[in-house]
Amino acid sequence: MARFELCKLFVVSCLLGCVTLYAPARAEVSEVRGAVLAHNVETNVSKNAHKEGGPDVQLEVLWESPNWLGFAFSPRPSAVISLNTQGETSFAGVGLDWRIPLGKKISLDPYLGYIIHNGDPLDNPYPPADSVRRAKFNAEELALGSRDLFRLGFALGYQHNDQWTSYVVYEHLSHGHILGGSKNQGIDNVGLRLGRTF
Repeated sequence: MARFELCKLFVVSCLLGCVTLYAPARAEVSEVRGAVLAHNVETNVSKNAHKEGGPDVQLEVLWESPNWLGFAFSPRPSAVISLNTQGETSFAGVGLDWRIPLGKKISLDPYLGYIIHNGDPLDNPYPPADSVRRAKFNAEELALGSRDLFRLGFALGYQHNDQWTSYVVYEHLSHGHILGGSKNQGIDNVGLRLGRTF
């Protein structure tokens, strides 16, 4: 990953942080989460496992759901930054997080977001006529198709007490042929998260 791209990601993340810090006074922080996720794992959704490696480290802030989101079952707005420890694809973005109680201490938390990532290249640089190098690229490189992606996933949470909740997390990053062109490889991440409720 180029240093310039990492710098751009850092600047975007700082700007995102500044915007969220100056949110309306009525918007109170609901939860802060830290996570470690296996990066680019193989699932039925994504067949591109192991084209990139290394765990991801994530930091996420969630706010209390504003009244105007009541029509959507009151999701909590969130901001996230995810850094890959081996210099592969990192990202930052915003989203909405729902909580569905499954019992007194267990919950299912689906989430949906929009992120900007620094992964390069976005597409295969070799034309179809250059079939050998094009096939080699497709087999080895993760070309995500667009600079911006959707982030969707879910977490199964266990609430230890009023302040701490641990989660098992799965997330999928993809443009879904909506934000980008025909190339839609995507990334799947799986890991553990710890949340501190305020």
